[in-house]
Amino acid sequence: MNHIEIIQQPENRMLEFKSSLPSNRKNLLKTIIGFANGSGGSLYIGVNDDHSICGINDEPYDMEEVLSSLIYDSISPMPNVFFQTVSIGKQMIFLIKVLPGANKPYFMKSSGPEEGTFVRVGSTNRKADSEILADLSRQARNISLDMTIDTSLGCDIFDMNTVGEFITLRELNIKPSIDFLVKNKMAQQYNHTCHPTIGGLLLFCSSLPELYDFAGFSVSRFKGDTRSDLIHSTSLSSSFLYLPEKVMEFVKLYLEKDVHIEDLRRKEEYPIPLKAFREAIVNAICHRDYSITGARNKLDIFSDRVEITSPGILPFGITLSDLGHGMSEIRNKIIARTFRQAGFIEQLGTGISRMQEECRSAGTPQPKFEEMGNFFKVTLFRTKQELGQEIKSVLSLVKKFGPISSREIAKLLDIHQNTALKRLNKLEGEKLLNKKGKGPSVRYFV
Repeated sequence: MNHIEIIQQPENRMLEFKSSLPSNRKNLLKTIIGFANGSGGSLYIGVNDDHSICGINDEPYDMEEVLSSLIYDSISPMPNVFFQTVSIGKQMIFLIKVLPGANKPYFMKSSGPEEGTFVRVGSTNRKADSEILADLSRQARNISLDMTIDTSLGCDIFDMNTVGEFITLRELNIKPSIDFLVKNKMAQQYNHTCHPTIGGLLLFCSSLPELYDFAGFSVSRFKGDTRSDLIHSTSLSSSFLYLPEKVMEFVKLYLEKDVHIEDLRRKEEYPIPLKAFREAIVNAICHRDYSITGARNKLDIFSDRVEITSPGILPFGITLSDLGHGMSEIRNKIIARTFRQAGFIEQLGTGISRMQEECRSAGTPQPKFEEMGNFFKVTLFRTKQELGQEIKSVLSLVKKFGPISSREIAKLLDIHQNTALKRLNKLEGEKLLNKKGKGPSVRYFV
């Protein structure tokens, strides 16, 4: 995007606007620290809260000199900050660009790391608590939370039957053992003691210890399109190797199927493709932030949509605009590696695009991805309810035989070609199919 397009965007964890340099320089420093501790960011000086451009009155060279000295004197370690001057029409904007830091945590020198470290949550700066500080330190050392050892538990917590099933999935000709777990960083041995890593115990305990119950999944069914009328809810807690399928069982139970007759046969279809569900569930388990212990992954089923919400925003280096383009930043290295070896993940960085493709093929609207506070949410939408059975029959034929002509549709359904064209135009207007060619050579496809 160019600068004009960026300025029209809402403020977020990587973007902030100021009409002028704030008199309270501390707030400015908090923003720079928050950007450096996250995925970087841009601070535009000379832009009002309503996105109108007011420009700067100060000399940009003087602003750069003042800010360079301020950042050097106030922030430790020194973040990578660049300054630019942008001309838009007759106005001049001053841009402060902060790169994501490699030496986290960044903090205010005057307050020290425990009180002076800030992170971005949405469009605000929040003081980092002890858990966030620990996570920032792990990021600097390229260590994920699931690689850390829980010394309060012993290796007797592992369920060797589950370990054996994982070995079978990998088609390995070995027996389940503590040595296998140690070799794969699921556990560590110290002299005569053995302790699990967090990733290991989440993957290979038959049931999660009470301390880790937050790592489970909650599934709820609501009557309408709001949370006002809860029909049923359940909480699932088990080894992560079993958790995706357990959640999917409740999805199939709670999600009503569409039933119609096709070729004289009864056919049942879910209003949202199950493969898209499974991708969203696996992503939520694999990529959530397990340092946030006060919330579970949630799957909420409404009359018009399903929401999968997981604690933690996107990992460092990934933005919403990157989703679906093959980029991947692994937050939980042991869990992600194990899921891939077990066949839950086909290829890193492709889960979102497969989710989008499943919805596209099924004729349902595209998934919606959002960062909301300190949570990441995926919304999957049901097939649009205004489509009648006659329209759905046409869509089903296009899925099965496409690319296909209106004449072929008319013949298969024993209807007039003009009627087939009207139904095809309806589907095209709903963006559930496309067409190519001109005149008699027009063909329709999903």
